[in-house]
Amino acid sequence: MDGLTVGVFGTDKEVKSRFQSAIAKKSEAGGVDVHVRTEAGRRYSFLDSPDFPERVQGYAEVASIVDHAFFCFPSSGKLAAPDGELAVLLSSLGLPGTILVFDRSSPPEAALAALKGTALADYAVEERQPESAAIDLSRIRPRGGAQSGTLVYVDRAFTVKGVGTVALGFVLFGKVSVHDQLRPIPGPKDVRVDVKGIQVSDVDYDEAGRGVRVGLSLRGIEAGELQRSHWLDDGSLSAVERLELRVERSQFYRQELNGREMHLQIQGETVPAKLSSRGGGLAEATLPWQVPSWEGMGAAILDLNGKGLRVAGGATCT
Repeated sequence: MDGLTVGVFGTDKEVKSRFQSAIAKKSEAGGVDVHVRTEAGRRYSFLDSPDFPERVQGYAEVASIVDHAFFCFPSSGKLAAPDGELAVLLSSLGLPGTILVFDRSSPPEAALAALKGTALADYAVEERQPESAAIDLSRIRPRGGAQSGTLVYVDRAFTVKGVGTVALGFVLFGKVSVHDQLRPIPGPKDVRVDVKGIQVSDVDYDEAGRGVRVGLSLRGIEAGELQRSHWLDDGSLSAVERLELRVERSQFYRQELNGREMHLQIQGETVPAKLSSRGGGLAEATLPWQVPSWEGMGAAILDLNGKGLRVAGGATCT
């Protein structure tokens, strides 16, 4: 089984709720809300963050792991500052997507004009009614990860009586099979955990592929230990505390980045980082713990203490 993931971004919570309830079944609520739809044998997961604009981290998490963005244009027909921040976030991660205009609240050309200067100005525009269950998912394609290997982003870890340690998260690329041995990142050197079982929506599977939200029953690690790890991989990726980056600061973010204590949004996780310029658009990021890394891996740069725009730009590992 494999799947595709879609982020549903927007500030109009009522419209988003009507839209997601119409196209998919709610599977999970918590830090990130998950709705699921199966079509032509493929599993589509729609992810939304309920705590924006108060916090940007939830949507940053979503944007860093999904394949495609649905940007819900405001029902007022006009962009406010939080809508613009979302557009900058999606642009910083180079996320492909579609602009959804509901109830004819804005002509498509006006929506695109309002988003000029961001990557969203190149998105396709779809006009629709929030209650319609019909939706064209043909534009959604898998985003690239590392050229080989397996990576799972773990967002929850807990103990189940009679089962042991369970990790919940998304397979970002590769596949996970029962009896695989995976490495926690960050984690003690040479530690491997055994995959005892795999569940998808409470159904047992022998394996699960990229884009699928999984529950993994694990042997060899306690839930308390796993809560300090944010990823599981097959040992093929680099795990580092320093990243060499090519940085592209957003034109809408006015402050200097060099020497600043910022945050990087990396494959689901928000990681503190100190940026040091190397000149020519290059920088080194010093991190407090190990993260998975490969050439071409993207990240968003966040200024969580910023008074205005909290998305400073994007970066790519060199």
